[in-house]
Parts: sequence; C-alpha cells; structure tokens
Amino acid sequence: MTTAARIGRAALAALVLGCATAGPALATEFVIAAPEAASLKDKVTDEAGVLSSSEKSELEDKIVKLQQEHHVVVFVVFASSLPEGAEAYAGEIVKAKGPNSAAYVVGVEDSTMGVQTGKEWPRGRLDAMYDAAYGKLAGGREYGASALALVDAASSGSSGSSGSAGSSDGSGGNGGLWLAGGAGALVVAGGGIAAASRRKTKKDSAAALESARQIEPGNTSQLDRLDLATLSQLAQEELVSTDESIRRGKEELDIAVSEFGPERTRPFTRAMNHSTLTLQKAFQLQQQLNDNLPKTEGERRQMLVEIISSCGQADDALDAQAADFAQMRDLLINAGSKLDELTRRTVDLRGRLPQARTTLSTLGGSYSEEALSSIADNPEMAEVSLSEAEKLLERGRSLQSQPAGQQGPLVGIIRDAEHALEVSDRLLTGVENAENSIASAKDNLPALIDEVEGEIAEAQQLEQQGKAQGSPADWSALEDLLSTARAAVDQAHNNGQADPLGQYTALTAIDTKLDEQLDTVRETNSTRERQIALYRQQIAAAESAIQAAEDLLSSRGRVVGPDARVALADATRLYAQAQNSASKDLRAALNFSRDAAAAAQTSLRRAKADLEAYRRQEQRRQATDAAGNILTGMVLGQVLGGGSSRGHSGGFGGGFGGGGFGGGFSGGGGGGFRGGSF
Repeated sequence: MTTAARIGRAALAALVLGCATAGPALATEFVIAAPEAASLKDKVTDEAGVLSSSEKSELEDKIVKLQQEHHVVVFVVFASSLPEGAEAYAGEIVKAKGPNSAAYVVGVEDSTMGVQTGKEWPRGRLDAMYDAAYGKLAGGREYGASALALVDAASSGSSGSSGSAGSSDGSGGNGGLWLAGGAGALVVAGGGIAAASRRKTKKDSAAALESARQIEPGNTSQLDRLDLATLSQLAQEELVSTDESIRRGKEELDIAVSEFGPERTRPFTRAMNHSTLTLQKAFQLQQQLNDNLPKTEGERRQMLVEIISSCGQADDALDAQAADFAQMRDLLINAGSKLDELTRRTVDLRGRLPQARTTLSTLGGSYSEEALSSIADNPEMAEVSLSEAEKLLERGRSLQSQPAGQQGPLVGIIRDAEHALEVSDRLLTGVENAENSIASAKDNLPALIDEVEGEIAEAQQLEQQGKAQGSPADWSALEDLLSTARAAVDQAHNNGQADPLGQYTALTAIDTKLDEQLDTVRETNSTRERQIALYRQQIAAAESAIQAAEDLLSSRGRVVGPDARVALADATRLYAQAQNSASKDLRAALNFSRDAAAAAQTSLRRAKADLEAYRRQEQRRQATDAAGNILTGMVLGQVLGGGSSRGHSGGFGGGFGGGGFGGGFSGGGGGGFRGGSF
C-alpha cells in the first residue's frame, strides 16, 4: 500500500471515529483464533467446550443424514472468539469446502455468530437456518440447541417459528381471545419445553461425567476428548480424592512402619512422597486455572488433563500400597493358618518329585536331548526350591511364637516361602505337561515369529516418527530391546525345529516386553503430537497478534506513544525466543509464544489508550468542529511525524464496533451470509 493510501485510510477512519458519540475501540484486543478453515476435518468442532457429548453426537448424526438425503453439508464451529469476524471466517470455510457446503460459526465469548451457504444451496434456506439458530442463541445461549435447530432448518427449509396471525373469521373480540389464549398456551408450553431441555441437559451432563469417571487416569488421549466442563469436574474430584487418600495414608503408613519396619514399608513411603509432590503441583495448576492464567482452551484442557492424570495415577499407587499394607496385617493376624497351608503344599510337591523324574526319562525316548533342554533340569531345580521353602517355614514357626511386636519379619518369610513353592510347582508342571507343550509350541511358533517381527517393524516406525518430532522417549532402551528381539527371532528361525518349546518360551517373553514398550512409545508420541499442535496454534496466534500491533502502529505514526512500542518490541523478542526454543524445549517455546501474544495484546491496549487520549484532546480543543480537527490532526501527525519509525507499510488496524444486524442475501443461487451479535 502506498504512503498516500495509508494516510488516507487512517484519516478517514479518524474522521468516522471522531464523529461517533462514544469512542469505539480502535483495535480489538487480540484473542486466540478459531481453527483455520482449510484445516477443518470434523463436521462439528467445539473449541469453546459448550456442547455435551450427546449434543455433539446427535448433531453429527443429523449432518450425516442431511448430506445423504440432500447432498449438502454443514460445518459447525463453536470457538471462544472470531477475531476476523463471523462473515469472513464462515466464508473461508465454504470456500474451502465447496459450493454445496454451509458454515455455522459462533464466537462464544464475543457473542457473534454467522451462517454462510454456498451457491448450490436452495433459495431461502439461508434465512430459515439463520432464524432457527439465532432464536436459540438470543433466547438463552442454547448453543447445542441452536446448531440442532439450524441443521433441522437446513433439511426442512423451515425455521420452526409460526408465521400466521390467526383466522380472520369471527369478531375481533373472539380473535383477540383466541390470540390471548394461544399466547398463554405458548408461554406454558415454552416454559415446559425449556424446563425439559434443562433437565435433559443436566441428565446428559451427569451421564457424560459418569462415563468419564470410568476412564483410566493414565489414558490421557481419551481424557483429552472430553468437554471442558466434564474435565473441570473430574479435576475437582481427583484433587479431593488424592488429598483424602494422602491424609488417610499417612496414618496407615505410621502404623505400617511401627509394625513392619522402615525397610519393609519403603514402597509405601515412596508412594506417599510421590503422591504428596503430585498433589502440590496439581494444586498449583488449579490455582492457575482459578486465576484464568491459561489464555486458550487448549492450555486449560492440557492443565486439566494433567491434574486428572497425575492425581489419578498417584492416588491409585497410594491405594495399592495401602491395600498391600492391609494384606500384610491380615497375613500377620492369620499367620498360623497360612503356615499350615504352606506346609501341606510342601508335602504335596515332595510327593510329585519322583514322578516328574520318571516322566522326564520317558520323554527322552521320544524326543531329542535338544528338544528337552528347556526342562531337563526342572526336577533338580524344583527340589532346591522346595527345600528352601521348608527352611523358611521352619523359621516362620519360630517367629510366630515371639511377642506381637517382634513378628514383623514373619510376613516377608511367608511370602518368600510362597514364592519358592510356586517356583517348584511351576517347574514340576513344566515336566508333567511337556509333551502337550512341545506339540503346541511347534504349531504356534511360526505365528509368534510373525507377530514379533511385525512389532519390531512397528517399533522402528514409531522410533523414526518420535525422533523426528522430538518425543522424549527412552530410545536407547527401545533399541536395546529391539536388538534382543531380533536375536530371539533369529534363534527361533534357526532352532525352532530342534527346540520348539524353548524357543517359543523365550520368544513369548520378548513379545510381552515389546507390547509394554510399544504402548509406552505410542503414548509418548501421542502426547508430543498434542503439544506440537498446541505450540503451532499458539505461535500462529502470537504472529497474528504481533502483526495486528505492527499494522496499528504503522498507520498511526507519532500519535502512538512509547509504551505501546516497548510492549511490541517485547512481543517480537518473545516470539523469536519461542521459535528458537521449539526444537529444544517445546514447553518453554509454548510459554514464550503465549507471553508474546500477551505482550502484543498489551501493545494494542496501550496504542488504543493513546489514540483515545488524542481524540479527547482534539475534541476539547475544538468542540464545535471535532471531526475536522481530528482529521487534520491525524493527517498532519502522520505526514509531519514521518510515519512509523519502523518502515513498515501495514494497513489500518482499527475496527468499528460490531452491530447485531442480520444483513446478507438469500437470493441468486441460494448462497449468502447472515450474521451478527446475540
């Protein structure tokens, strides 16, 4: 844009602003933008978190039905705000999606809405859709109901409102009575419908919350799909639950330490310390939420998910330790009967040893030594474990006779004896079932090899993806496991015929470890993807905010004072830091980009204050001809001041106060726009 054009545009805006009875904002405060139109994939996008899960599901179903029956489609977007305006945003969506599409966009915080239809929509359908949606918004901000009404109108062509004034037959008095009666009936019916709608919404919210409570706290991807209201309620519940668990757990831990000693209760102490630190961090996050420090819905969502996930997992770990402590106490109380039970098991296992040796000798006549190598030592190893268990039980009997306060080690002895007996039983069972196990291993080994090879390939792909996006996974551990898995697969290929049981057993163990590691890497990559998406959204928002401030300062020249310029310089510096940090510390980059957007907002606010002060000064100086003086002063300020010292040629960055007009057109091919404030 030329200098003259820029000055003329600024002067014209100053003239209009000066003539206004109340000075409107010269530059709207920057807010986080709605999703880019071209990137929209879902038919329903609820960035503002105003739809219940049932409303969203019903809306999606209606849109699918509309598309199938009428070959047109509606895109619904609820955002916190629409900085570029409802008309521009809705128009971008329709332009990106095609002439048979329509867009319904709502800025929840700035109370703006708009409906745009493409050229292939029927005539008159735009008005019906707008009227249906606007009635629900203006009547009580029923966001879900407004979208449902709009889609219904898109299908039927009717907004659902009555257009008849009644019959002309009969006297005027009777007509009045009929109208009065009808109005009364409508009021009663409307009240009933509204009450029913509120009850349904409350019921849906309760159902969504109950369903959300069933989600495991570690499943952050599923938690991230919940609406903000449900997340907020869950976070509150987890904070209270974890706090109560810690209070109860401290009492139980004190008792556990006194009965079993600090060494035996070390896991309980570790879980308590972890839960306490987690709760402190969660309280800090909740305080930030209470202070409205998060600037975007995405940041609020991330904080809420972190509270729910971290507190939930810490709570579960503490509960598990408390339950283990309770089992220890119960075991100590019933130690006598437990020792008797374990003694009976030793007798049974001792009786199975000779038969296991005989079975192994018989198998030697049917299978090679290599095929039986994995179980050849089982009888001897079982006898060693059994002898160890018998020694432990003898020691346990001795401890049982001690006073109550000196019996703490008895629990550990009983559990060690249980483990030794389980090992002995497993070894003997391996010999007893060897023939069937060998046959099964021969049949299933090829499929297991294919499965492990597939997991190795998936792990390599996940590693490549994760490293490319900077996922903080333990890649060294994964590579070590993959190396072990490849070696196990090679062994299975080479020795599967000679020793199917041994190879199948070894490969099964590797398969289990791979499954666990893959689950961890998948979750790590998924979390990183969400963080990257949030960063990209925030850095784009910061860039837009900085550009808006640059444009405003460029078009106003010396009228804008130094404070706004300092804030803009700070925003630019923070923006650069965000970009430089993105590849090293994504969380820091996100904070820098958020601070950059906030600094740009500050610059806009200060520039606005400077312009308002200038306007008031000129009005006082020449009250009779305020508009003329403001025009002259603004032009001279730009020309004599030499414009912006930055050398940019940005456009006029101000804005006029939005009205609630319905505007637009519904003629032509059926395309057009209607929108406004509600």
